[in-house]
Amino acid sequence: MKNSYLLLLIAGVVLTVNSCSGNGEPKEETTQNNARSVSVETVRIEPGDFEDSIRLTGKVEALEDATVASESSGRVLSILNRGEEVRKGDVMIQLDDRMIQAQYSAASAGFELALDTYERLEALYADSIISTQDFLSARAQRDQARSQLDLAEKQLGDTRIVAPFSGRIEERMIRTGELVNPGQPVVRLVNSDKIRVTAGIPERYSGEISEGDPVEIILRSLDDNVRAGSITYAGSVIDPDTRTFAIEVELENQDGRLKPDMIADLRVRRAVIRNTIVIPRTAVIRDETGVFVFKSVMENGKKVSDLVSVTTGMASGSLIQILSGIREGDEVVVSGMRTLSIGDELNILSSESSRERAVRLIKADVQTASHQN
Repeated sequence: MKNSYLLLLIAGVVLTVNSCSGNGEPKEETTQNNARSVSVETVRIEPGDFEDSIRLTGKVEALEDATVASESSGRVLSILNRGEEVRKGDVMIQLDDRMIQAQYSAASAGFELALDTYERLEALYADSIISTQDFLSARAQRDQARSQLDLAEKQLGDTRIVAPFSGRIEERMIRTGELVNPGQPVVRLVNSDKIRVTAGIPERYSGEISEGDPVEIILRSLDDNVRAGSITYAGSVIDPDTRTFAIEVELENQDGRLKPDMIADLRVRRAVIRNTIVIPRTAVIRDETGVFVFKSVMENGKKVSDLVSVTTGMASGSLIQILSGIREGDEVVVSGMRTLSIGDELNILSSESSRERAVRLIKADVQTASHQN
């Protein structure tokens, strides 16, 4: 590639190429002295941290989310409204308990009688006035009456359907006056004060990801709001259909902005390289002779292009690490290279630090991944 550019310059050939609206390349101009001037965009090299990460799409789930079912049969006397907040143990639904209440009263009276009989006979048995068989029969009747009372008490308690945890009633499956049966779903209770984001990681990363690894979570529906967390669970089995293993990230959600079933984008960090040079992948030119970038150099008081060989390192998304060939303070062309030759005068349309450009590209990568999913 270097040779082709040099041959053009030695031969004194000057190319004039008009930019096409279809390819989006900056415009190339010819000055009065027939020296080419090409419009480009550049970045000023500023070393920073380069994070190699895995990008995933996940889903928000409430940490506590349960469909509560009735354990008894009966007619619904009262039920809390959808959207009401409850504390653990609060009564959400009251069933008609009149029949159960009568059964409980009868069982309670039966137990009191059996207990009184047992205590009287126990004293007589101690004095050898009654037989062992009579004493054991009284004790068995007491135990049976106790079991019947416990059962009646349980059935009476089941007429009050209580909240298993603090939360908010999100769905009601029944109405006042309806009959319910044991096992019938009645309400959905959700506590979203803490949530978890679940996702699947491709199996090829199974040896690199573990619990405690840092994660950034971007919420698509919250203006790309970013929240930081860490992996609280990493699965040990591979899903045979998706060839992924599950991860979970737990987050506080006291403001209630995160809703169950929201779509979230995750960036799971694999490695961080400190104080390194990172540029857009599009700035890198590759051919059979090597890897190059155009950079701006001063020549006769003007900024002109020079083609330099570089060594690349790790790549992630739209970014690539440069190990050698450019250094801090260099100005590298990132747009307009298609019509650029060595020695062309540069009309720099915009310039920013390589770190600023990297931040914008990372955000763009996340948005692109979101739309694709």
